[in-house]
Amino acid sequence: MREPDGDLTVRAYVPDDVPRLAEIFREAVAAIGPADYSAAQVAAWLRRVPSAEGLAEGLGDGRRVWVLADQAGCAFAFIDLEPDGHIDLLYASPAIAGTGAVAGLLAHLEAHARDAGMVRLYAEASAAARRFFLKQGYAVSERRDFRIDGVEIYNFAMEKRL
Repeated sequence: MREPDGDLTVRAYVPDDVPRLAEIFREAVAAIGPADYSAAQVAAWLRRVPSAEGLAEGLGDGRRVWVLADQAGCAFAFIDLEPDGHIDLLYASPAIAGTGAVAGLLAHLEAHARDAGMVRLYAEASAAARRFFLKQGYAVSERRDFRIDGVEIYNFAMEKRL
């Protein structure tokens, strides 16, 4: 796990970020997930983490993507925003999780959404992300129970009116 080199700032995603973003995605699920999910649930979730190629394809579909990067340009968190206000991905390296740094990344996304005339943001959040989103003014719409490869797991539908 990398440690940030200096202060973290928000910048636009570039395709060269993909390998690091895939690494962040995997690290976050593996390190943060076990606080709320069983080993079987985390393993099922990890099987759904996209490869770098799969992530690049998803991030290249027209959505907006921002990264939180250090002074050397290395990413430590990322977030996306789909045209309808859906936040599909928000993942942070365990090295910065819980430091408050990711709140600035979400605030950047929210400012962009407001400027674009969006009135509602929504996401499906893990248990850990639920706690984060609640602190940022989001509300839980419902708990979502589902299966991944036969393993029962859950997340939370959340939203915020802008």
